[in-house]
Amino acid sequence: MLKRKDKIIISAIELLNEEGISGVTTKNLALRQHVTEPALYRQFSGKQEILNHILDEYAAYDEKIEKTILQSSLSGKEAILFYVTRYAELYQNYSELTTVMFSMDLYYYNEYSRKFMKELNGKRLQFLEDLIEKKKEDFSLGEKFTSKELASVINGAIFSQVYEWRMSEKEYILGERLISMISRML
Repeated sequence: MLKRKDKIIISAIELLNEEGISGVTTKNLALRQHVTEPALYRQFSGKQEILNHILDEYAAYDEKIEKTILQSSLSGKEAILFYVTRYAELYQNYSELTTVMFSMDLYYYNEYSRKFMKELNGKRLQFLEDLIEKKKEDFSLGEKFTSKELASVINGAIFSQVYEWRMSEKEYILGERLISMISRML
């Protein structure tokens, strides 16, 4: 059973998805949770703490995905496809979470949030770069891309495909499109 705090975070993510950052207010959260605003303040110190928890939720699966890959005996290409597939499944099944990717107001104008997202993106890129570099023989990088560039292209493909999927009102299966694209690229 979900704790009250978790339910509030889920509602905050839903509000962010439905109304943008301006819709994520303690008043709206209290209404959605059928509690008073003071009850929210017993769980969180304020709106910024709630927003920080949204960012934590956005990053919550990274470690599990990375750990699974590192403990596997997948080839480099298989590991990249596993990585892309897990994120595609996560975003397909919890599409509200993808709003975080595109909500500059959520993370750009607050120092903590901006630093958090910059570090998260850096960690994701570094993980991919290290994975590609470690299994270099599985890729025909040649003169096409360095490990760092290929990591950036893969990360960018995930971002752009999530954006297109959202803008098309999710009219196709995100994972199928993303895996097809990355498979052909590798």
